[in-house]
Amino acid sequence: MSTAPVKRRFTAAEYIALEADSLAKHEFYRGEIFAMAGASFRHNQVSASILGILHASLRGSGCRPFGSDLRIRVHRRDLYTYADALVVCGKAELTNEKPESVTNPRVIVEVLSKSTENYDRGQKWEFYQELDSLREYLLVSQEEAKITRYYREPGGPWMYELVSGLDQTLRLSSIECELALAEIYENVELGPEAEDRPLHSPPSPG
Repeated sequence: MSTAPVKRRFTAAEYIALEADSLAKHEFYRGEIFAMAGASFRHNQVSASILGILHASLRGSGCRPFGSDLRIRVHRRDLYTYADALVVCGKAELTNEKPESVTNPRVIVEVLSKSTENYDRGQKWEFYQELDSLREYLLVSQEEAKITRYYREPGGPWMYELVSGLDQTLRLSSIECELALAEIYENVELGPEAEDRPLHSPPSPG
């Protein structure tokens, strides 16, 4: 009779130490560590455009955009993860680890890829909803000019909006900012992803 090997579980401190020395990003969920896939050129084009628009629009507003290197901590789910872009308003609430993780993003942006779309739309979105600070969550296509926006008022239910077309503009009400899709997708060659990338290994439900 054979038995399955016991999967090693890590403490959050062990994960932080490993991540600090790693050249690649990893996600931590309830003692397990998962490698995150690298991003394509087009994925980076879209992410960089969004970050640039946010930087220009939010200057002097008290809200600051950050890129994919700032880690997010979701305490209620014992999760550390990364987004393609995020916005923090007011004072950033940071964990004590080095490097720090932020716990109070107001806006989170994920650029969709074949390898991550189901996770970004499903379980990762469920995890993000545990953040009391979160007001808007954007899922941005890299295959067509289309953005899905989830938004809520403090204490209210999550609502849904779909914006599609290069002539459209998406308004982010929680930070009083507008994203013109023509600017986001400028010089981006739209269409199906050319090839699959290595799969991100999302957490299993628990």
